[in-house]
Amino acid sequence: MKKNKKDKENTNRKMMNLRVALMGVTASICLIIVSAKLYVISFVNGEEYSVKAYLQQVSNQIISPTRGTIYDAKGEILAQSITVDTVSLNPGKVFYSNKKKVDEETIAEGLSNIFNITYEELMEKLKSGSSVIVVEKKVETNKITELKKWMTDNKITAGINIDEDSKRFYPYDGLLSNLIGFCGTDNDGLTGLEERWDNILTGTSGKVVTAKDPNKKPISDNNEQYVPAENGSNLYLTIDTTVQTIAERYLKQAVIENKCSKGGNILIMNPQNGDILAMATYPNYNLNDPFNIEPLGISPEEWDTLTREEKEFERVNLWNNRAVTGMYEPGSTFKLLTASIALEENIIEVDAPGRFYCSGSYHVADRDISCWRKEPHGYQSLREALCNSCNPAFMQLGQKIGVNTLYKYFEAFGLFEGVGSNISRAYPGTFHKKETIGGVELATTSFGQRFEISPLQLITSVCAIVNDGKLVKPRVVKQIQNTDTGSIQTVDTVEIRQVISEDTSKKIKDMMQSVVTEGTGRLATVQGYSIGGKSGTSEPQETREEEGYVSSFIAISPIENTQVVVLIVLYDPHGANYQGGQIAGPVASQILSEALPYLGVAPLTKENERSPKNLIAISNMKGKTVAEAKKLLQQLGFNVRVNINEDENTAIVTDQMPRTGVALDANSIIYLYTEENENETRNTVSVPNIKGMSANEAKRVLKNLNLNIQIDGTSGVVVSQTPIFETRAEVGSVINVVIKEELVDGQ
Repeated sequence: MKKNKKDKENTNRKMMNLRVALMGVTASICLIIVSAKLYVISFVNGEEYSVKAYLQQVSNQIISPTRGTIYDAKGEILAQSITVDTVSLNPGKVFYSNKKKVDEETIAEGLSNIFNITYEELMEKLKSGSSVIVVEKKVETNKITELKKWMTDNKITAGINIDEDSKRFYPYDGLLSNLIGFCGTDNDGLTGLEERWDNILTGTSGKVVTAKDPNKKPISDNNEQYVPAENGSNLYLTIDTTVQTIAERYLKQAVIENKCSKGGNILIMNPQNGDILAMATYPNYNLNDPFNIEPLGISPEEWDTLTREEKEFERVNLWNNRAVTGMYEPGSTFKLLTASIALEENIIEVDAPGRFYCSGSYHVADRDISCWRKEPHGYQSLREALCNSCNPAFMQLGQKIGVNTLYKYFEAFGLFEGVGSNISRAYPGTFHKKETIGGVELATTSFGQRFEISPLQLITSVCAIVNDGKLVKPRVVKQIQNTDTGSIQTVDTVEIRQVISEDTSKKIKDMMQSVVTEGTGRLATVQGYSIGGKSGTSEPQETREEEGYVSSFIAISPIENTQVVVLIVLYDPHGANYQGGQIAGPVASQILSEALPYLGVAPLTKENERSPKNLIAISNMKGKTVAEAKKLLQQLGFNVRVNINEDENTAIVTDQMPRTGVALDANSIIYLYTEENENETRNTVSVPNIKGMSANEAKRVLKNLNLNIQIDGTSGVVVSQTPIFETRAEVGSVINVVIKEELVDGQ
């Protein structure tokens, strides 16, 4: 019994020793493993783990650069970045000041009343399980003020975040929209110059690298870094906002008046240095609201039926800068190039009589190709053929020149590869292959049809013709300014090549002047200035009749030392007329009448000699009594209208219509206003269509509506009016009209 007990004790002792031994072995093995691991961490992977540890303690904060500003030629801001905010929230962490959690319904209701998000959308986001919800980006100050007031009123202190951001802003809304383009939500350029110059405007991000403890508090660290952001550079354009405004106003008027279903373009360029002063497209759009479908002319109901691809096509078509990328058949404006080639090659003289014959058509290959006018032009010189815009004459001229010579000059004008610009990449024209050209193709090419170029290509080529034959690269960006250093880099004028001689240039300009004084461009005249031009009307191909006619006019001024070239292109007009000389020629006159004096182009005659006679300038009547003002105006022959209940001897004039400085005929109507009635809603009338009327008839019609008239011209009929018909005008307003001899031939 004692033995068994002793054996049992020995056994237990052995088991205990074994366990102790095993524990020792296990501890030794663990120690070896840990030591080995520590060795690997310290000596083998020490650097890697050190970096990981450092990164876990480091905050890397990105510093966003400020996007550069875009200015016009005078320093007017066209595009700039302004400070805005991004509003977000942390679901489940929105609390009242008493630490009580705010319910989702209250959040959704409050924020949906302030921001561009519906209650339903916000509730869906709140229930999505996301830790952060972006409510709205690019929020402007007024909404942030409203948000802060709502939070204060509701005693909400946590969970709603307001973070500083930036937003692209365009002070002129739609002005130059198709050229400037716009940015996306991340301030990256999506279209236009914003996209083309994005890498220059954007700049480079900076960063702050700071070591922090587990509580996110900064700790001392020798590796702390600060890399400043490099802000984007500013762009200075050649565009003049005043000239651009003139171009856009008259383009819109022309498109509406002539019912141009596909809109239009106007380009204004200085031929001597390639500077583009204006580049207008209509319809345009609001750069601050580019996704608004209103400019598309599509109802919301119809828009909802379109596919995603169809919507994208419509928007891209609206945003597209058609003056640069849009291809069209230039029509008879292209005859300037054909004529310059013939003169340069000594194939023809300007006034050699009877060199061409027009019977109303010309037989080429297997067909007769008609002239635009049914009545034959008969025998003509080159000058007469250009003035008449005679197609048969230029078909005959094309045959004399030949395909090889024509295409040699087309290449010299940059039509095959595109002359390029700092607006976008070069867009080459679409021509027949030289190897496949037959008689018909040569004939139609000679008078500007059945091939396509862009408006920018045409005006650049004509600028070369009138710039002593020198082709200059178009320029729209003239300077780049580093916003950090202030240094300025100039984008120099680039003269590409001499295409024709100075002598040929002078001859073409002389003929262009004849087109305006004697030919199809007579409606483009401007009193006191020498104007040259060429009309154009291209008809659609039989298989593409839905594209409609393209009516155009290109004008230059002055003839000597030409400083301004204007191109007007109107797509698919459906008005009373579609000929370029008739509907685009007057637009050139309107633009040049305002742009030439503004640009400082000297007139041929003194200003007082150009001013209409027998007009009376309206003086400033503000501050005078009504009785005194009425007496002064009536003595000048004006009809005075005033509607007050006050004593005219004591009531003071605070406003008048028309305003000071306008010169009008006697018997014109002047409205006077006092403090009593100046803030009342003033009467307006719908402006009538007076185009085609004589001066006396137009005066009578406008006077019956209590509107005044200011006439440019001495005889003929009204060829243009501003504002256009069916717009609303305040009684007493002045309707500006241009009167010229009626043009029968206006191709």
